[in-house]
Amino acid sequence: MRKSNIILIIFTIVLSSAFAKNTFAGEGLFNNKRFTDHTYVGPFNISNNKAKQAKSKLASDLSELQTNLEVNLIYQDIQFSLTPETIKFDIDMTLANANSGEDNPIIANVSREGLATILNQELSWIQFPEDAVDSVAAGIEKELQSGIMPRNVHITDYLGTNVIPDEVVGSSEYSIDGISPALSKAIHALNQTVIGPFETFSLMELLTGPEVGPLSDEEMTLLSSILYSAILQTNFHIDERNISSVVSPNIQPGFEAAMNQTLGLDFKFTNPNKTVFTIRAAWSSGAISLVIEGKPFYYTYEPAITNIETYEPRIIRQYSAFVHEGQVFVSQEGKHGVEAIVKRTLSVDGQVVETENVSEDFYAPVHRIEIHPLSKSDSVPNNSTTEESDTTQNFGTHTETEIETPGPEGVESDNSGSNEVSDKNGELEEEVIYDKSGLPIGK
Repeated sequence: MRKSNIILIIFTIVLSSAFAKNTFAGEGLFNNKRFTDHTYVGPFNISNNKAKQAKSKLASDLSELQTNLEVNLIYQDIQFSLTPETIKFDIDMTLANANSGEDNPIIANVSREGLATILNQELSWIQFPEDAVDSVAAGIEKELQSGIMPRNVHITDYLGTNVIPDEVVGSSEYSIDGISPALSKAIHALNQTVIGPFETFSLMELLTGPEVGPLSDEEMTLLSSILYSAILQTNFHIDERNISSVVSPNIQPGFEAAMNQTLGLDFKFTNPNKTVFTIRAAWSSGAISLVIEGKPFYYTYEPAITNIETYEPRIIRQYSAFVHEGQVFVSQEGKHGVEAIVKRTLSVDGQVVETENVSEDFYAPVHRIEIHPLSKSDSVPNNSTTEESDTTQNFGTHTETEIETPGPEGVESDNSGSNEVSDKNGELEEEVIYDKSGLPIGK
C-alpha cells in the first residue's frame, strides 16, 4: 500500500472520530438545554423544562393534536378534508429550532404524494403539476405552525396564476336598439370592475359616481337586472335586491333587480371566494352584454323560473254625473298581476346535486278603473247623512263605486276612493260618496 493511501485512511478515521465526539457532545448540550418562562411551541407551553422533559410533553401534546387534526382544503365553492395520515409532526426539528422565552412554530411535514392523490380525487378537472402540489403542501405546513384547529386552507393562495386559468362564470345579454349617453357611461364605468375576495359591491355607489351622468331609475333597474341575471350563475351572495311594484314591460319577472334613487333601493352582492373576479360590460350590435370572469367554480349554477302564475285585475266602476250618457271614462288601465318562483340547481358533470330556492316575486295586479255616467234613477240611500244630502242638492251629483270581476283570493284593491267595503261575511256593501270637487273620480 502506498504511503499516500495510508495517510488518507488515517485522516478519515480521525475525522470520523471527531465528528462522532462532537455529535455526542451536541446531543448532550441539547439534552441539557432548559427552556425559560414563556416558551411556547404553537399553543403548547414547554416553559421551565429541560429538553428531554419538553420533548416528552410536546410528544404527548402533538399526539393529541394529531388525533384532533382538522384541515379543510377550500377551492372556491367546494371544501374537503385533508386526511391526518398525510401530516407528520417533526418533534426533534421543532425543539431544535425553538428559542427559549419565545413563541415558536410547530414544524410539520405534508406528504406530497398523499396531497396529490387527494387533489386529483376532489378536483379531477384541474391538472396540478408537481411544483403546484409542492407549493400547496408548503402552504399547508405554514398554516399548521400555529397548531390551532380547525385550519381552513384556501389552495388558491398557494397556486400560481396560470395553474387554473380564468374563464367566464356568468353571462347575460339584453337586446336594445339604442341607449342614452348616460347609460353608455354607466356601462363603461361597470366594465373592468374588479370584485376582490370577500368584497361587497354596491351598484348604486358606482352609478351615482361623478364619471356617470344622471340616470333614470328605469335605466338603473335595467342594468342591475342584467347584472343580477349573471350573478345568479355564480355563488355570490345577494345582500340587497328589490323588485318594482308592478311588472316591468322590459324585464322578465323573477330576474328583476329594481333600483330607486329616491327610496334608496340598491343592488348589492358579496364575493365569498378567496379569488378575484372581473365584470366586463359592453353595448354593441343592438345588445347590452355582460360577463363575469374568474377562476371556475366546482358547481355549475343554473337559475330558472319553475312556476309563474298570473292574476286577473279587477274592474272598478265609478259613477259620476260629469260623464255623459253612453260614454265611459277610463282613469286607470288595468295590468295583470304575476307571481314568479325562481330556483337554482347546482350540478357537477351534468348531475344535479342540489336545488335551492332563489326568490318568490309577487307583483300585485293593477285594477282597471272605469268612470260611468250616473243614471237619472240613481238616488241617495236613506242612510246618508244630512250634510251629504245637502251637498247633493247643491251640486246635483254623486259618485258611486262598483267592483267587477273580483281578483284572486288575498289580493286587495289599493284604490283608496273605493266606496265598497266587505262585511264580516265577505259580502260587498255599498256606501255612497259624493263628488264635492266637481271633477270625475280619478282625475
